[in-house]
Amino acid sequence: MENPASLHVAVTDEALATSEPKSPGSSSLFIPKLDRKKPLSAAWIPFIFLSMALFIVSLASPVLALRKGNSGAEVTNLQKTLQAEGYFNGSITGYYGPLTEAAVIQFQQAHGLSPDGIVGANTTATLESDSAAATDASLDTPLEFESPIPEPEKPAVSARPNFILQRGDRNSQVTSLQRNLQVAGYFTGPITGYYGSTTQDAVIQLQKAQGLTVDGIAGPKTRAALESSPVASASQTAPSTEATEDRMGFANPGLVLKRGSRNSDVTALQRTLQAQGYYDGPITGYYGNLTETAVIQYQKAKGLTVDGMVGANTKAALELPSATTTESPIESSTEELNQSTSEENADENTFHQDSFIQPEENYDPIPLNQDSFSTPTENSDNSPFNQNSFIDEDSEKKKNDEQRQSSQMTLKHTISGKISPKSIVHSGRGLFFAQNMMYSHTITVYDRQYNLVKTIADAVNLQKYGHSKGNGTYKGSPVEAAFSDNGKYAWVSNYQMYGSGFNNPGSDKCNPSKKTDNSFLYRISTDSLAIDQVIEVGSVPKFVATSPDNRFALVSNWCSWDLSVVDIQQNQEVRRIKLGRYPRGIAVDAASQKAYVAVMGSYDIAVVDLNDFSLDWIKNIGNSPRHLSIDPGGQYLYATLNGEGTVAKIDLLTGKVLRKVVTGNAPRSMDISDDGEFLYVVNYHSNTMSKVRTRDMSIQQTVNTNANPIGVTYDPETNQVWVACYSGTIMVFQD
Repeated sequence: MENPASLHVAVTDEALATSEPKSPGSSSLFIPKLDRKKPLSAAWIPFIFLSMALFIVSLASPVLALRKGNSGAEVTNLQKTLQAEGYFNGSITGYYGPLTEAAVIQFQQAHGLSPDGIVGANTTATLESDSAAATDASLDTPLEFESPIPEPEKPAVSARPNFILQRGDRNSQVTSLQRNLQVAGYFTGPITGYYGSTTQDAVIQLQKAQGLTVDGIAGPKTRAALESSPVASASQTAPSTEATEDRMGFANPGLVLKRGSRNSDVTALQRTLQAQGYYDGPITGYYGNLTETAVIQYQKAKGLTVDGMVGANTKAALELPSATTTESPIESSTEELNQSTSEENADENTFHQDSFIQPEENYDPIPLNQDSFSTPTENSDNSPFNQNSFIDEDSEKKKNDEQRQSSQMTLKHTISGKISPKSIVHSGRGLFFAQNMMYSHTITVYDRQYNLVKTIADAVNLQKYGHSKGNGTYKGSPVEAAFSDNGKYAWVSNYQMYGSGFNNPGSDKCNPSKKTDNSFLYRISTDSLAIDQVIEVGSVPKFVATSPDNRFALVSNWCSWDLSVVDIQQNQEVRRIKLGRYPRGIAVDAASQKAYVAVMGSYDIAVVDLNDFSLDWIKNIGNSPRHLSIDPGGQYLYATLNGEGTVAKIDLLTGKVLRKVVTGNAPRSMDISDDGEFLYVVNYHSNTMSKVRTRDMSIQQTVNTNANPIGVTYDPETNQVWVACYSGTIMVFQD
């Protein structure tokens, strides 16, 4: 039966649960504990006898045994006991739902009891004896702190954070609020992450416009109104702090507008195109992909040169202001403009984004080269305008880079359904695989149009693939996926297996001495979208990666504390490499020479030579490295640090940490853009996703997500970022 994916001990709604004793005594499972230091009053005597009678009857009668649908203090104590034993990972609710039932069944299977999900006499006795015998050896596990799906019978987790933001707050949620208010035209200050008077005034303006209670506090209704109507009308649009005509030199109406431009002329262009039915995006003043597409459509319709740029001819057709001379716009990113703007409420605990960036002691600061932040002028006064210079490959890349440097991610689409995605991975050929663990027992496959292409069940006949388990169907629990370099195959790890012979499943609290069951890696053809190979690996396989030369699939085994090396040609494990406590994330260099493995039970990253399988280490990176991404050029490695909540940039030549940044509460998985310019990091407890510029590890944007974002993948062809939210959705952001 299903075992929750990971033990959750650190989220807010379990603060009380973590303070409970780890080993309740034999009478504490269903009977309240009495203070034996105080004399018992007469009032206690009937209660004691009644409680004892009920307890005895409950053991003797299956009618009073605990089962699915029950609620009360007895269920609360049961959940706490199962949680202390490592079987229950849900919230302490006092309600016996499917998570509680699954935990009971797992406990029963592990102890040779009848796995009926009902807590009767035998299960109760075993729970108490097992709890009393618990040791401290398992208390130092570097848990992943990931909440499983909440009990569905209880109120569902809100898709958006429902806490209140108000003046004086300082966090990534305020950053997101400010950016959303800025896009909607209400906020004109710098993006600081601090809720001061300027932010409060912007919220008040929004509340007035939306007919909400005007209190300057961003509660659930205010934030919902902002997110459902993110763009202000033309009359509401406030002057942007990012670009003004006087400040940026855009006074000349004859400048050529192109992708990457940001000024009031672009605003006028967008409104004109919108009025003529070509543009349906927000009025932002930024010339991005949507604007360029609209211009191309207009040019095609009017028989103009189709280059996606607005020069004199296109302007004339649109009846926009034009002139005989052409000047090049001076581009600037949001961050650079904010540097020259006074911060909001400078006299109130002045805050700056750089306060989140913590240089390491071994970091040798490189003097800032301002030229590296500016784009070469493509049409300066010294060089006449040449249309061809904008359409060669280098210029196309330059335009894309400029656009992405200052672009703002926007929510494009949300996918829901019977899913609980632990991860989402792009095949490189337009398919996206979501791994839905044991909550759905599926891998769901989507295309770039967000269509569900296929739902792949995790059920297999192991004997069909040469394994000696009993005949019949076995279920897995898909965790992570990786694709061969050509996108032909997906390799999917399964947290554990379900079926006859798998009686000692692993969990997130384990060690090799427990000899928990091995699990399996599935190979799925992206042509047939069917499982065609099954390879046995270690216990509780978590992350999987493939080498670019298609020699190996590498799997980190959480409970056996090792790395499985699978020969892709032979479709079998050829090596098992011991790594230490709780290996997880894996990254392989472009030359397929070295694999880097994050070992969460340490401060270190293992370096595996893929030629002779020798082992080396990058030491003292930070507390509990979890996920790894590697720079396409092979110069830098990036790691999310589970134990300290940061993302680190590591120089692979020296093995030194260059810089760390806090992206939000509990950064988990991340992906890197194909050019290595940006990281996309999901922050599990913040319910956010952050875009980080790798050059200086500065946060470019943080966007809200649904509850518990846990997986992320980047599609370079569309510049879209897909985020897997463990609470049951996949969100697609346009960058």
